[in-house]
Amino acid sequence: MKRQSLQFSEPLKQAVLNGSKVQSRRILKPQPTKPTTVWYADAEDSGRWVAMGPNRDNPTELRKTSSWVRCPYGKSGESIVLTDEAGQPFANAVIVGVRIQRLQNLTETDARAEGTQALYESSALLPGVPLQTAFALTWCERYGSHAWAANPWVWVVEFRRQQDE
Repeated sequence: MKRQSLQFSEPLKQAVLNGSKVQSRRILKPQPTKPTTVWYADAEDSGRWVAMGPNRDNPTELRKTSSWVRCPYGKSGESIVLTDEAGQPFANAVIVGVRIQRLQNLTETDARAEGTQALYESSALLPGVPLQTAFALTWCERYGSHAWAANPWVWVVEFRRQQDE
């Protein structure tokens, strides 16, 4: 499978370049159709993930609720190309972590790692708005007015930009 680059808008590109954006969330496709509570990475191949949810016959046990999926961006230790909105590369990075979580499980620390502080400071958002709220607003601007409320499963890709030599 050809790995995808991570594409960023101009303000987020600047946040990557100044080091304030080191994490990115992307909607997992396809979303699991059965009730899912957790995702596990394959112990032998950290690039493969499987969804698990309650077993109908015994709710205290977990069962597979999806087939195995691969992160389209790569796995820890691999390099990834960072591109602008036109698809032009502007930096390379190393993936330092990948996980799958519900969008609304975003913490304030995650929102800061997403570069939300930089967007917040350059926008007209009201002072005192929590970073999670600012992130939710920018998410809805990108994906539509109900995108945050849908609370999809997302890939969380943590990366460190490689400095030019």
